[in-house]
Amino acid sequence: MIKSMTGFGVGAISTGSDRYNIEIRSVNARFLDIKFKGIQLDLLVEDEIRNLIKNKLHRGTIYIRIESDVKNKNKVIFDQEKYELLKAILRDINVKYGQPLNISDIISSNDLLKLNEPKTPNKKEIIKNVEIALKQLDRMRETEGTKILEDIMARINQITTTLGLLEKKVHSYKNEKHNMLRSKIKDLLVGQDLDESRLIQEVAYYSEKMDVTEEIVRCKSHFTQLLSYLDVNEPVGKRINFLLQEIGREINTIGSKSPQADLTIDIVEIKDELEKIREQIQNIL
Repeated sequence: MIKSMTGFGVGAISTGSDRYNIEIRSVNARFLDIKFKGIQLDLLVEDEIRNLIKNKLHRGTIYIRIESDVKNKNKVIFDQEKYELLKAILRDINVKYGQPLNISDIISSNDLLKLNEPKTPNKKEIIKNVEIALKQLDRMRETEGTKILEDIMARINQITTTLGLLEKKVHSYKNEKHNMLRSKIKDLLVGQDLDESRLIQEVAYYSEKMDVTEEIVRCKSHFTQLLSYLDVNEPVGKRINFLLQEIGREINTIGSKSPQADLTIDIVEIKDELEKIREQIQNIL
């Protein structure tokens, strides 16, 4: 089963009146790159999350955002209880020492005004909900991967069909070329002693130059290997990309050996389908 590198998953943490949202998003990339956004996490927690992601996602740029969903986040609050306590102390100081203090002194030195900052969730809750988000993301990757696989399979079928037709055409052209060369060589040697074995050698030599049997056999072998990769439950994108490069080389060789116009059309069609498969492969693990 192949998987897309594109996915999205969410989790949610509730700690008393505080709530945190976790979002994990993945996009295409050659390697694994994990980026954290939102609240500052403890380094040990961050490392554990990185290890979770490495074990599950393998490739892609991964954005993980953990943010507070508290409605009163960053709202300035007044500590009424602390104020009443300090006011009583102020009265005692005034009575005992005759040293008056004004309210601004108390506020500036005792943090009566402060931001309502939500409590950071504990490690266990963070990891638990990161795993939930990763499972959602992985399911989305599987769904996208299935769609990509369907498209790739359709294009492989088209290529192998065209390759089969091309093989028949090349075989037919080879026979025609063989007979044409034999006839031309005979014409050139009119009036001379004709060495039949030498004639056969010359014809075989020129016929060999347009023989693409080996290239077609290798293409078929590569496609068999490609299909086997599409059926395994592990990252195969890089291996498939390598096979596509090899198939492309074989097709180029076939094209250089087969200059006939209708064969060129087949070659162009195969190359076009290969390029579309290559584009899709960039989206999978």
